[in-house]
Amino acid sequence: MAVLLLWQCSVEKNTSSTRFYHNMTARYNIYFNGYENFKEGVAKVSENHTDDFAEILPVFDYSAPSTPSYCSSDMERAIQKASKLISLKSITARPNNIDSRNDISEKDREMLERKEYNDWVDDSYLLIAKARFYKHEFESAKSILEYSITSANEQTVKDEASLWLARLYNETGNYNESSRILHDMKFEPESKGLLAMYHTTLADLFVKQKRYGEAIAPLVKAIENVSGKKTRYRLMFLLAQIYDQTGDGAQATVYYRKVIKMRPPYEVEFYAKVKQANILDVNAANTVEVRRQLERMLRDSKNNDFQDQIYYALGNLSMKEGDIEEAIRFFRLSASAPSMNQNQKGRSYLALASYFYSKPDYMEAATFYDSSMYFLNETYPDYLSIKTTSQSLNVLVENLKTVQAEDSLQKVAAMTEQQRTALISQIIAGVVKAESEGAASGTSDRYNMGQFYENERRFQGQISQEGSWYFYNQSALTFGRTEFRRRWGDRRLQDNWRRANKSVIADIQDEPEDEAGGMAGDTTEVKVLDNKQPDYYLQNLPMNDSLLAISNNRIAGALLNAGKAYAEMLNNPAKATETLEQIKRRFPSSELVPEALYNLYNINKEINGVRSETYRQELLTAYPESEFAKILADPDYFAKKLAELKAVETLYEKAYTQYSAEDFASSIATVNEALGKFAGDALAPKFMLLKAYCVAKTGDERRFKEELNRLIRQFPESAEAIKASEISAFLNQTVPELKVEEDRQTAREIYSADKSANHYFAVVIDNPAFNMNQATFDIISYNIDNYTNSNYRTEGDMVVGKFTIITVSGFRDFREALGYYTAFSAEKSIRNPEGNKIHTFLISRANLNILKSDGNIGSYDIFFRENILE
Repeated sequence: MAVLLLWQCSVEKNTSSTRFYHNMTARYNIYFNGYENFKEGVAKVSENHTDDFAEILPVFDYSAPSTPSYCSSDMERAIQKASKLISLKSITARPNNIDSRNDISEKDREMLERKEYNDWVDDSYLLIAKARFYKHEFESAKSILEYSITSANEQTVKDEASLWLARLYNETGNYNESSRILHDMKFEPESKGLLAMYHTTLADLFVKQKRYGEAIAPLVKAIENVSGKKTRYRLMFLLAQIYDQTGDGAQATVYYRKVIKMRPPYEVEFYAKVKQANILDVNAANTVEVRRQLERMLRDSKNNDFQDQIYYALGNLSMKEGDIEEAIRFFRLSASAPSMNQNQKGRSYLALASYFYSKPDYMEAATFYDSSMYFLNETYPDYLSIKTTSQSLNVLVENLKTVQAEDSLQKVAAMTEQQRTALISQIIAGVVKAESEGAASGTSDRYNMGQFYENERRFQGQISQEGSWYFYNQSALTFGRTEFRRRWGDRRLQDNWRRANKSVIADIQDEPEDEAGGMAGDTTEVKVLDNKQPDYYLQNLPMNDSLLAISNNRIAGALLNAGKAYAEMLNNPAKATETLEQIKRRFPSSELVPEALYNLYNINKEINGVRSETYRQELLTAYPESEFAKILADPDYFAKKLAELKAVETLYEKAYTQYSAEDFASSIATVNEALGKFAGDALAPKFMLLKAYCVAKTGDERRFKEELNRLIRQFPESAEAIKASEISAFLNQTVPELKVEEDRQTAREIYSADKSANHYFAVVIDNPAFNMNQATFDIISYNIDNYTNSNYRTEGDMVVGKFTIITVSGFRDFREALGYYTAFSAEKSIRNPEGNKIHTFLISRANLNILKSDGNIGSYDIFFRENILE
């Protein structure tokens, strides 16, 4: 009997009783459980979603990238239940009680044309699509929704599927398709659920595209049809924001008040009140009362976590009233207020940045844009635009800082010694005072970077962007502080702060030799990093003509880059022209003048044709042979350059084809032709490396190495030179006599065998991390034991990345130095537990400087033994 009952209820049979049975069990068992899982997932998304009421709210809370992480497990269970229903409860057999061979009614014909006879199968497909939508599996959801639209029996299911497909297109940015779907849909007034879905989806379409004016009507309709208090006050808040965006402050105020009347959570009520203050029309409203209200809110303990927003609102109010100083003060208070709302800090800094940018004060603007970028989330509206502006300003400010710094250094270098000493003493006094005040208040870490200039503004008047002493410029230094922290973190001011191992690094300076051939005094010096020492300020001053020339080149290059930044990044042709003109005026003989004139011509071409033509004529007349003059003089110049590039490429392809065919002689001839015509071309290193490969196939290792070395010397920074260096190093290992011969030849070219010069005895250890202090102590001990009556001086140095060197000086002549060299044994006198390679030799001061620059110990070792020791 039970078997018979089961057979009669099988999905293989399609009778009114089987349809009733499977519809009932599908709805109240499988579908009910699956839909409950779906609702639980939706609830978790809503609970975990945090609205930023300071920005335009999203219409829906499922758009956040984090949505799947909150609901995936619930949605997966919903999908499983719906899939189970489709698998077990789908009825596709035709009804048994309708004979299609006879005339049948329209209702029966409609029944026969169905693909599915269980009403809840269509709902299950839709449930799967919605669950995949919430998991952000949009492609899978799209396929199922399209199937539901074409195959579902019920029009309401088709309509709901269409609305979810439109929402999917909104999420994926396919707004045209979403608009097409929504445009063709019509609903009866009694379908409040579908009407609410339709109008919220349409509003979402417009809000996502920032078509705020068009979003108003569907939002009003949506509020009329949606259910649920939270949904209603969110949409009302959004509608108020939209009215604010479109400039209708009166309507915005109406809806903010409606939000408050709904008694939402306190945070929402707070933002509604603050927003009302932000959109206040200072010409039509009582600003005094609004300010008092904000100040009362500031004193209310309930608002301790919202002080940043209140200060921000007060800043906006002051800005509207025209009280700029007060507005800046409030924006600063907003940024510094304790708060977990990082975006609000970013907005406060952005308000300051926008004001200074519009002023324009690009130094200050860069500082605040830099800070706003640190706090703003990447999902913040117009984030990429803000980032671009910040990066552009950073490029500009970096160059302005260079100009400012070099000008300052030149000014100080030009002072008399008495003036310079007085100025530096004044700065140091300020540093000491500020540090003591900082220590007393617990803020001494502000000097972590040696930025000792922070409190010095009282010694200066208004600081301009250029021409004032850099040491006093707050904007530049704040920017520097940000860059420092980004690179190094917070570190206290101390010697060698960059190094994890803060060992003292000795540096033998170029000082005059004394009569005995040694250093005049103790030459073991440490780079000055203490900002309370006068030498800290003196060490970078351009005190001679060569250093002054280098400083001038830096200024000219920075002015050129700053001018380009003004023109190309900030669209400020006036400042660009003013900046580039300085190159002409201050450095008329600079090689950058032609490029400056070319840029001045282009910048002014659209805005001042007469001025632009003046620059053009000056460039063509004064610098006819420059690349920039040729560009202006010859309209076909670029075409010719392209033809030249093509010719070079053709020659390289020819040479490479000959090399591949093992016609090495022809390939070398083609390379020589190319290098003769285009020696300075970008492909020259490739030609030279190809020639070296050809030589390797036809000659010996010596010629091959010569070609490699020629490439390394001529184009040391090129990728081909790096490859050549790797091959050369391999040859040195496999054919060591080549290395010896090369070192011998190099040494003869760079070193002098003058035995009449005063010589040092040198101990050189290949390892730059060798314990220099210990080795120095060992040699001093050796001298005390063996040369008690000799006034020898022992000094250590580390050539970074190359070797450690200890020198002994004070010999009367070469013979005495030679006797010391002969008697000294490194193995017996220097502790060397790791067995590092140790060289000993005699070396003159001139040769020592060359060795430290060249870094090749083996080369000098050979030279010493063959040319000095012999």
